[in-house]
Amino acid sequence: MNTKNNYSQQNNYEEISLRDIFMAIWRQKILIAVITLITVLVTGIISVFVLKPVYHTSLNIIINMPESYHTKYGDYVLPISSNDQYINLITSNVILKNTINEMGYDSQEITIEDLKDRITIVQTSTNEAQNSFEVKVAADDPQEAKQLAQTLYDNYIEFLDVMMAKGAVEYFIDYYSVQVSSLNVELESNRELLEKYNELLANTPMTINQREAVDGLNTSGNNIIIMENIINPNYTELELDIINVKQTINSIESDIELYKTYLDELESKKARINEYYETGEYEEIANNIIRITTSNIYLVSEPVAPSRKSSPNNLRNIVIAALLGLMVSVFIGLIKEFWFNDDKSKIKDIR
Repeated sequence: MNTKNNYSQQNNYEEISLRDIFMAIWRQKILIAVITLITVLVTGIISVFVLKPVYHTSLNIIINMPESYHTKYGDYVLPISSNDQYINLITSNVILKNTINEMGYDSQEITIEDLKDRITIVQTSTNEAQNSFEVKVAADDPQEAKQLAQTLYDNYIEFLDVMMAKGAVEYFIDYYSVQVSSLNVELESNRELLEKYNELLANTPMTINQREAVDGLNTSGNNIIIMENIINPNYTELELDIINVKQTINSIESDIELYKTYLDELESKKARINEYYETGEYEEIANNIIRITTSNIYLVSEPVAPSRKSSPNNLRNIVIAALLGLMVSVFIGLIKEFWFNDDKSKIKDIR
């Protein structure tokens, strides 16, 4: 019986407490409304007049890279194996630095890190064979967003061409340098062999006197026809060997000359590539070396100026501010009602 009375008394206490809370909120309705309204107004002013609007535009890029590329100097195996690695290069420091310069940004106000934060690569698939990517670019106004996206893409294409050209140039410089060194050794060996053959040829008679040879054998046959001089086969063989060695030497010298021409061209292109990395000025330096972007990277359509801002979302910010302001104001009202109120009669009545 006592248990039932306690349970009934507890329910009455909870019912009275809940009603008292609602009554306290009602008594503080003006304070709650004022705080909520102030929160909404301050948030709206900040969202509309203080926060800078952000506009996004997109680059839709298709990448379909080969494993190797045929050049004037031979086949070059590309050092990057996946499309993800290619698209991630769009945020490389060199590209961002050149973009900042071309956009006329103050490098003190907009750093490479700041610009990198404006670029988002949207991964639409986890498939390694994915070749379509969306790159979002943010700016303070629509036209700037469009121009920034186009400038970023142009610098991206230039950077890829130069980077691959640099790799190809360095590879072929090393390759042909080794080839020239090897051919010089081979050339020296063949020249020594030619000198040896010439000495042997000088000491080898061109013809052989058969009569002297037969007389030396004391042959008594009277029916044998003997020619006094015949061509020495050893001499003929030496002449053929000398001709073959000379042809080999000519071929080696021709290859060395060609490879040296390649090396001169490659060294010149390397200097121009190094100049690009120092100044950012791009010319058609990749011509006759490697142009992977011409037929392997596509911009589906040119970026367009966005028609509306991406952030801040004024309505969303105001709604969130209203909810937070309401929660805070209710909390303040309850504290004012029950904590700082000198009239303790309400609490006594609850008890």
